[in-house]
Amino acid sequence: MDTSSASELATIISVNTAKITEYLTSRGLAAPSFHVDAPNRSLIPSDAPEIETARSAVIDATLQLRDLLLGPKEYLMSFTHDWLLSMQAIVRFQIATSIPIHGEKSFTEIAESCSLDELDVRRILRHAMTKRIFYEPRKGIVAHTAASRLLVEDSQMSDWVGASTDELWQAASQTVNAMVKYPGSQEPNETGFAIANNSDKSVFEVLSQDMFRAKRFGNAMKAFTEGTGFDLQYVDNYPWKEIENGTVVDVGGSHGFACTKLASSFPGLKFIVQDLPSVVANGANSVPAELSRRIEFMAHDFLKEQPIKNADVYFFRWIFHNWSDKYCIQILRNLIPALKNGACIVINDNVLLKPGTLPNWREERLRSMDLTMLELQNSRERELEDWEKLFAAADKSRLEWKHIKGIGLAYITILLSRFLQIISRIYYI
Repeated sequence: MDTSSASELATIISVNTAKITEYLTSRGLAAPSFHVDAPNRSLIPSDAPEIETARSAVIDATLQLRDLLLGPKEYLMSFTHDWLLSMQAIVRFQIATSIPIHGEKSFTEIAESCSLDELDVRRILRHAMTKRIFYEPRKGIVAHTAASRLLVEDSQMSDWVGASTDELWQAASQTVNAMVKYPGSQEPNETGFAIANNSDKSVFEVLSQDMFRAKRFGNAMKAFTEGTGFDLQYVDNYPWKEIENGTVVDVGGSHGFACTKLASSFPGLKFIVQDLPSVVANGANSVPAELSRRIEFMAHDFLKEQPIKNADVYFFRWIFHNWSDKYCIQILRNLIPALKNGACIVINDNVLLKPGTLPNWREERLRSMDLTMLELQNSRERELEDWEKLFAAADKSRLEWKHIKGIGLAYITILLSRFLQIISRIYYI
C-alpha cells in the first residue's frame, strides 16, 4: 500500500506534468483537452517510454490524491453503478448521434428525436456530464465534448459502451449468484452471463444466435485489444522473418486483424485464419483485396483436433484467457498431432504480474479483465506460474520453460516442446 502524503503526491503530479507539457510543446502537439475537436487519444507514442512513464505517474498520483482527500467513507460510496445506466441509455437510444458534432440541441429537441421523456433525457445527460460526456453551454442546451463525439464517429467505441452495459454489466450482476450455484465451475455455460441470459449455453453460443449482438461484441473486444498495451504492435515481437515463406495458422483469429497486419509486413507469409463459421464468413469480406490471396479463412472449432498439419506457426492471440484451464489443456492437446519438426506455437495474451509491479491504473485494468473472464466464461487471466502449470498439464514431459523477456506490458516467453524426436517451440508474446 502506498503511504505517500497529499503534498508528496502533489509534487509527483507537478513534476511529471511538467515533463509531459514540455514534450508536447516541443513537438507542437496539442495539450490534453475534452474540447469537441481535441485528439481522441493520448498523443504520447509508444517510442517515448519515459514520457509514458510520467503519464502513468500522473494518473496514479491524481487518482490516489483524490481518494486520499475523499477519505475512506466517501471513497467507498463513490463506487456506484449509475454511470452504467446513463451510458446504456445514451447508446441504446442513440442520443449522441441526435446532436450535431459542432452544433447544439435542447433537451426538448433531443427527447423528441429519440422518442424519450424530456425529464429522463435531462437526468441522464446531466449525469453523463459529470463524467465529461456532453456539456451544457447554456441552461437546457446540450453540446458535444471529445468523449461524446467518439460515440458518434467511432463505431468501435459506441459498441464498447453498448456491449459493456448490455452484456457485461448484466453478466456481472449475476456472477456471484453463479458462484453460489456452480461453485468452482470451469464450464463456460455455468456463468453470470448464462444466468443473466436465462440460458444453458456459453457466451459465444448465445451471441452467435444474434448477429447484431455478435457484431457489437466483436467490435467492442477489438476496441479493447487495440488499446495501450494490447494493440497489434505486439504481434511483431516474434521473429516472423525466420519463416519468410512459411504458413501461419491463426487459431481463433476472428476477422483476421492480426494476419492482415502481418501480411502487410511480411509478403512471403501465407495465413489461414480459423474461427466459427459465421465469424470467418464476415472476416473474408474484410481483408484488403491485395492481401486476399495470402489470407485464407477456414471454419474450425479449436476444441477439436487441428486439421491443418505441418504449418510453420500456430498463432493464438487473446484465446487462452477466454477459457478455463480444463479447456486450455484440451486446446493444446488438440494441436499436438499437427506439429511438424520445428513448428512454433506463438501465444499473444495477458500476464498478471506481481501486485504493485505495474502502475495501479494499469493493474486495475488487468484485474478487471480477470473478473470479466470469470463472469463471461469461467475463464481467467494468468500469472507466469499459471502459464507454466498450464503447459505442464497439457504435456508435462515435453514442455519446458526456456526463456522470458519483458517488453512493456507484453511478455515474450519462449518454451520448448519436445514431441518424441520432434522439437517445436512455443513463443509467448
